[in-house]
Amino acid sequence: MSISVQDLLSLAHALGNGAGESEWRSGASRAYYAAYHRALEVADACLPTNLFAAGEHERLTERFKQHSMKGKQIAYVLIDLKKTRTTADYKLTAAFQQADATDFIPKCEVFLEKVDEFHSQISGTQATGL
Repeated sequence: MSISVQDLLSLAHALGNGAGESEWRSGASRAYYAAYHRALEVADACLPTNLFAAGEHERLTERFKQHSMKGKQIAYVLIDLKKTRTTADYKLTAAFQQADATDFIPKCEVFLEKVDEFHSQISGTQATGL
């Protein structure tokens, strides 16, 4: 069995509306990974592979940066989104409120739309990851 970007996003919403901080943090993390995986799907469909030595997230953003100005915009938004995910997953002593999750999830949804627009422009087709 596999899951989809929409499954991750639905879970993010449920967790973001949860009762406690661990749910809010997990919701923000799931929203980021919905954004990451949709960007990866698009990159794999229409961008060259980038094998320079770096982590998976950096390799993905470099692929977008090397493509075009629109690709750079996508890359920098994903880098910014990752900062919130990093706080949610790794900075456990940092404050993380429910609003941090519920405000973040729509940002990820907007990002998904931008990635789909990018894919449509590159491939010349109507693309949707949701």
